[in-house]
Amino acid sequence: MGKSHLGIDIGGTFIKYALMDKYYCIKDKWKIDTIKYDTAAELYDYICSNIRSIDEIDKIGVSAPGLIDEDSNVKSYAAPNVAIMYGTNINDEISKRTNKKVASINDAKAAGLCEFELGNAKGYKSSAFLIIGTGTGGCICDENGVIYGKDAFAGEFHNMPFMNAKIGGLDKMGDYASITGLVNLYNEKAAEYDKVQYGYEVSHKYLNGDRIAVSSVEEWIRNIVAQLLVITVFYNPEVICIGGGISEEDWFIDKVSAQYKKTCMDYFEADFITTEIDRCKYNNDANLLGAVIKASL
Repeated sequence: MGKSHLGIDIGGTFIKYALMDKYYCIKDKWKIDTIKYDTAAELYDYICSNIRSIDEIDKIGVSAPGLIDEDSNVKSYAAPNVAIMYGTNINDEISKRTNKKVASINDAKAAGLCEFELGNAKGYKSSAFLIIGTGTGGCICDENGVIYGKDAFAGEFHNMPFMNAKIGGLDKMGDYASITGLVNLYNEKAAEYDKVQYGYEVSHKYLNGDRIAVSSVEEWIRNIVAQLLVITVFYNPEVICIGGGISEEDWFIDKVSAQYKKTCMDYFEADFITTEIDRCKYNNDANLLGAVIKASL
């Protein structure tokens, strides 16, 4: 029997694992809670102690949040439970505990690489990926795969700056185009007793015609399209794929696509932009698949 590849997706809430064959077919999946430790060594011990079927595994691909350079150094802080990873080298830490070949990649870049190799960006010479979650992750690819940039910061779309007159300085576009941004937009307009905690609550209200939810979603879509326009201006890819749980909703993709087309015509005062807007084919398993693809390159 052929060796398996292991994908590990380290998140702020859960750590997910998947055993897959050389064709990226998943054979087994499991997950554990992400626990906040005092030292990075304890966290890596915990991650590695929950690996199953270690003797079957040939190589390990790791997806993790934050800025991870091409040498697998963690260059920024991420979610509180995994912030302790800052300054460590993921490949070294996991390799010395497992004696396996390890490759690591940022989670949004993993999702982009998955779509580039297996999903809705396969066959395109230029593509970009906007992953909408708590923040807005991102990735840019050319015909060879992920573009990292000098500091591995290329595609960190959450940090696109704009001059916000309300705060009198620079602000981040991702704070307004993310699910967090949607919740904030709704709660600013809603009565105290009607405030929400999650994006799906706003979506549900929107689909039921709630007036405040409708205006909030429409403003939020415009914020997302503003990010898409910036991506279009600096890269003009053949396709931009949108990921995250919300991208599975047909109404959302249809609305974003229509608003993008209209805004391009209004803003550029001509109808020449042919960049396609699509959804990501893989969502829940994209980070795991992308991590294993990275390990297989």
